Amino acid sequence: MAGYFMNLPGSLTSEEAPQGARLRARMDRFYQTTQEYAAFQHPNEMPEQWPYVRAAIEETLQRKTVCRVLEIGAGRSNFARFLGPDLRGAIHYTTQDVTRSNEDHLRQAADAVHFGSVLELDGPFDVIFSTFVLEHISDPRRTLAKLFGMLADNGRLFVFCPRYDAPFYLSHSADHYGPARRTAIGLTLLTARAWALVTRRPLFLIHTDPAIFHLDWDRDRDAIHWASLWDLELFFKKRARLEILKLHSEGVKDWIVKNLLQINLCISKPDTPPLLAR
Repeated sequence: MAGYFMNLPGSLTSEEAPQGARLRARMDRFYQTTQEYAAFQHPNEMPEQWPYVRAAIEETLQRKTVCRVLEIGAGRSNFARFLGPDLRGAIHYTTQDVTRSNEDHLRQAADAVHFGSVLELDGPFDVIFSTFVLEHISDPRRTLAKLFGMLADNGRLFVFCPRYDAPFYLSHSADHYGPARRTAIGLTLLTARAWALVTRRPLFLIHTDPAIFHLDWDRDRDAIHWASLWDLELFFKKRARLEILKLHSEGVKDWIVKNLLQINLCISKPDTPPLLAR
């Protein structure tokens, strides 16, 4: 049934489909050659999300002498500067990205730098985090399983990204479609998301025809994974503790954007599986 939904208008599929590997190759070429991608050109600051990561590091350091930290899709991250020299000196900080565009910056900021797939990394890490990265990954199921597997006992995985399971809220990767097709995609998503909830099976939908290949770059036109909080909750059920984090907002509209249309999630790995812990 899931396969049926994915064949409806919208170029949506699962990461297991053959189109996924071809899409990943095209996206990697784009990231390695683009000169207009803002995240690679300007320092990356996330002052609303990173305090949660910082608090997890500080809590870990109450139990350990060194906290091992991994940042996924680091780009031109200023996370090391955000921590300050004292806290930075107490962690072993590893960064990962798919392009060497910011290699000099990352090698100065981090203790270890990995260029390539997350699947090539080894743990364990006490804290793993990504800020607006999961929506750009073509194999979210495998990536999340790998990240969770690299967590040390009592480790925490932080995921901050757009949330595309609100009715008719489409990724900007669909900007090149007209109103009729966007409406059809919206109806498809409503049905697919409902089916996932009924069957208790996450979908992890991948958009294989993103606007970045048709229009000039703009925010999230390369968001190929239409991330869903429901997918994450179903995927991690019975294996992790999940906490939905609240971001500070100014007014109702800002609250909707930051707390309803974004995923702000802490995924904790217990030292014993949740079912056994009960």
